[in-house]
Amino acid sequence: MRKFRFIGVILALFLVVACAGVQHSKEGAYFEALGIWYDTGMQFKRYYEAADPVTQANMDVEIRPLLVKAKEVLDIWYIHMDDGSDTSGDAATWKDLKNDILFYMAQNMKDKT
Repeated sequence: MRKFRFIGVILALFLVVACAGVQHSKEGAYFEALGIWYDTGMQFKRYYEAADPVTQANMDVEIRPLLVKAKEVLDIWYIHMDDGSDTSGDAATWKDLKNDILFYMAQNMKDKT
């Protein structure tokens, strides 16, 4: 009986450590995404300030809304992470928006750098 109790304690500790690792991983992914959003926003700002007024107007219509939407997704992701909800959909939505933003910048800014 004592042997089973010992094994039970070991399994419980293993589960606690595993769950803590999963939570840390989710938080790490969120903060990595937040950093990418910030860096992308700073890069956008540099391109925007260097652009002519016509390009700035296009950027206001085409990319600025994507950056705002990405921040909204990150805010929702944070809330879901904080209340223990599933964040896989938030992460997937963020990834899609990030790819759209980076694709736009790569296609439209390559001649401006």
